Amino acid sequence: MTIINAGRVRLAAAVLSVGLVAVFTVQSSLAAFSATTANEGNAFSAGTVVLTDNDSDAAMFSASNLKPGDNTVGCIEVTYSGSLDGNVRLYGAITAGDGLEAYLDLTIERGTGTCASFGTSTAVWTNGTDGDLGVFMGSETDFANGSDNWAVTGDGPDDVVPYRFTIVQQDDNDAQGLSSTVTFTFEAQNT
Repeated sequence: MTIINAGRVRLAAAVLSVGLVAVFTVQSSLAAFSATTANEGNAFSAGTVVLTDNDSDAAMFSASNLKPGDNTVGCIEVTYSGSLDGNVRLYGAITAGDGLEAYLDLTIERGTGTCASFGTSTAVWTNGTDGDLGVFMGSETDFANGSDNWAVTGDGPDDVVPYRFTIVQQDDNDAQGLSSTVTFTFEAQNT
């Protein structure tokens, strides 16, 4: 019987030791000093890149029955009103037709006024050597390789500039009966 009592005594001593350690640990953690500080109200908002134009979703051109030398001019005012600084570029895509774009000379200018009073112009694309509409559509296909690099500023008055497009039918008999439908796209990206 003495052996059993000694085992019970050791068991009771072990349980009592664990209990005392737990009590001292709880009392120690309850007695610690502490302090906190908070930095509240942290807020974040993203900037904007906003580009619009005055065309009211209408085409700049609707020229039909063109003959050699016919000259067609269209103008569009592009407005940047975003909050971030950025760049605007111009590119295009052929959306329908059978090749007339290869026989149309294209000149694009960016002005300093409005379409009504164009002001000083900067050449964006000229019809010099092989500067026709087809070459523009084949080479200026997205923002990375688009024409112009109009620098716009955010958080100020809106940046507004006119773009004037001049199309001239080339004197080439192979253009007879052809057609072309194109889209000009202005894109802004922040810097």
